[in-house]
Amino acid sequence: MATTTGSERARGALSYLRRKISTGEWAVGERIPIEPELADQMGVGRSTVREAVRSLASMGMLETAPGRGTFVRSSSPTSSLLDEFLADFSLEEILSYRRALEVEAAQQAALHRSDEDIAALERATIEEVGCSRCPVLSLTESGDGAFDSLFHRLIFDAAKNRLLGALYAGINDQLRTPQHRGRLANVATGAEMERDHQRVLDAIRRRDFIDAVHAMVDHVDHDVVIVNEQQEVVPPLARTPEQQQRIDDVRDGRPTAASTATA
Repeated sequence: MATTTGSERARGALSYLRRKISTGEWAVGERIPIEPELADQMGVGRSTVREAVRSLASMGMLETAPGRGTFVRSSSPTSSLLDEFLADFSLEEILSYRRALEVEAAQQAALHRSDEDIAALERATIEEVGCSRCPVLSLTESGDGAFDSLFHRLIFDAAKNRLLGALYAGINDQLRTPQHRGRLANVATGAEMERDHQRVLDAIRRRDFIDAVHAMVDHVDHDVVIVNEQQEVVPPLARTPEQQQRIDDVRDGRPTAASTATA
């Protein structure tokens, strides 16, 4: 009869717990079962459970609150590790990275989305109608709802790329930190947010990844931006008036000077 070693049991317990978290069976913020229950579920000793929980806590996936229990802190270890890594980079660099993730997510969502994803995105657009500000940001205050836009999170779900979603969550965690508070703003009005989201949703619905990319690029230009001490917006990309006009023409479906010259 084969026997398992202590290290094998520990690895099995760690994989079991991590799978429960990464699949969403245990949601972020949820309290996980107590130690005796986990030991029974996995058929291991309580010391093995304790070791697995400590390992996941060190990765930032679990957090133990004395007297309350152990809670899911992150769906992947990426968020906590990335948070430490990103601390060495400027806010401009971090936002540029976030922008790239959102554009790629929109493209992949157009290619990989399911009917269920579209239904969820449509519900999200209805729920977020009427917001005076795009709910992605409220960093002028200290609320936990900062960057908690359901629509944006659902795009990453529709992309079917767990790494993209984990990196995006890590970026948003970094932007919530105190050193960035007051340096970020959202310049989209409620009407602009609704228009942008509808454009992104329409492209994803039609599986048009090119339109999805253009719509998302347009949106992130004024979604989350840096402001200076005078609360003036620092443009994410330096553009001449002529370049901005070309972008506006493409957005509105008008022929550009470049396309007219090649016609």
